Amino acid sequence: MPLLHHLFFITIYCGLALIAVLFGPSYIPDLQTGGAMLLGLWIFLAGVVLHEIITRRTNDEDTTAKLETIHHNQAVLRDRISWTRREIKGMAEAFEAAGQSSKLSEEQNIINDALSEVNLLKTLMPRLTDPFLGLFDDEEISQFEEPEKPEKPEKPEKREASRQKHHVVRSDFLDDFRNERSMRARQKTEATKEQVSVLSDLSETEVLSIVRRSLRDDRIDMFLQPVVALPQRKRKFYECFSRLRTSNGQVIEPGQYVAIATRAGLITAIDNMLLFRCVQIIRKIIRSGEDVSFFVNLSSHTLKDQDFFDDFVDFVRGNIEIAPHLIIEVAQDEFLNLKASELLSLERLMGHGCRLSLDRMRTLDMDLKALAAGRVRFLKLEGWLFSEDSGKTKKFLNDLRSLPIELVVEKIETEDALVQVLDQDVAYGQGYLFGEPRPAKP
Repeated sequence: MPLLHHLFFITIYCGLALIAVLFGPSYIPDLQTGGAMLLGLWIFLAGVVLHEIITRRTNDEDTTAKLETIHHNQAVLRDRISWTRREIKGMAEAFEAAGQSSKLSEEQNIINDALSEVNLLKTLMPRLTDPFLGLFDDEEISQFEEPEKPEKPEKPEKREASRQKHHVVRSDFLDDFRNERSMRARQKTEATKEQVSVLSDLSETEVLSIVRRSLRDDRIDMFLQPVVALPQRKRKFYECFSRLRTSNGQVIEPGQYVAIATRAGLITAIDNMLLFRCVQIIRKIIRSGEDVSFFVNLSSHTLKDQDFFDDFVDFVRGNIEIAPHLIIEVAQDEFLNLKASELLSLERLMGHGCRLSLDRMRTLDMDLKALAAGRVRFLKLEGWLFSEDSGKTKKFLNDLRSLPIELVVEKIETEDALVQVLDQDVAYGQGYLFGEPRPAKP
């Protein structure tokens, strides 16, 4: 209790005791001087006891609060020490392995990469074979699924013609990254190419059936959309999107299946497969020597899957060259609702060199310093937020320049929209103006 409070209480009961001694005989005729002094003493002692009770109760509450804080900090430190021990053990094993074999051949590296990816997939298999998900239940063939037909042997010349025909349909995004002019030339003739057929107007039952079959038959494709540096429009990153493909080649987009897959408990499996596809692409990037990174959006359900996330952190630690090319993207609302243990898991992943991005921003009112302290390195928002309040926009951009956070403006679809973004001196842009999501070759 503060000193002023003590003085306040002392003043009150001393004053009451003094009043009883001085003025008691005047107002109470039967009360003599000795009685007034006894009354004053009784009031003083009662005040002292009451003061002591209040002081002890206040001190007990303060002590309890401090003990709870110490207990919480102890639990957090215990978790961090446990994780640190695991990381030190992993580093010791890596150093020991390096001491036994200081130089691995390229073939050995490829084998090790494949083994690490297989180990990562092992953590996904229990989710895909869980009877609760119904991925391997016997279902009626949907009107969007073609029954499998036995393959007929083709003539060699026919197979070669078919191979050449389909070879030009799908382009490799690495070629586009190396030569942007060739990409622009391809875009001009894109109308002559085969387009991906997107299904729409599906019922929830039909979408759920496609989701289950796509997971069961490994028909989850990864599409990539470029994120460019402004104003040069040079490709710096790619964002990864998942598309679910039917047996006849048609696809459904995330807007159609994410909510349904989430309710059915399948979104974590889709996220895991997308993450695995991205790791394969990063392997290719590393071998080619290209400098490009990938945004991979993870749902809150995946972040809360502690078993898989721990295994993935261990995977990244064992394949540390992947980390600088991987940017984990989380929706702002989901990030703010993560528990302390889930935030610490993300922090472990960031500690190995991965980066964190927040998307689906709805306001410029945010604690940027707290986000930077939480290892957030990218913010994605739409350009319309800049037009709401020019003063707020100016303050937001000024505060951002002093922090290690890059800004990406999404959904730029016209030149006019790009001009408005360039007026705000934004570093990166993304949208159909710079390129649509296209299939990635593994």
